[in-house]
Amino acid sequence: MKCSLKCLSWSEEKALAEKQLKLIKKSEIKLIQMGYTLVSRNTYWIVYDLVGDRKVFESPEDLYRYSYRRRYKHGLLKSPTFVIKKE
Repeated sequence: MKCSLKCLSWSEEKALAEKQLKLIKKSEIKLIQMGYTLVSRNTYWIVYDLVGDRKVFESPEDLYRYSYRRRYKHGLLKSPTFVIKKE
């Protein structure tokens, strides 16, 4: 759900900014753990993946969705671990 920034009160705008900052921090941590490179600019973020492809994001929500999806797919690519018990 998108909201217009023109009709927000000061407290609502501050809460929105804090939420977006938290999303950016979470995204940055997830992407760095997977080996991706994140370059932040004033109004957008650039993500370089392991192959060298570049993605540009203009909203923190889109950046977070991308990092979440990459983290999920990265977890699926790991080989399964088998534990054998000796009796």
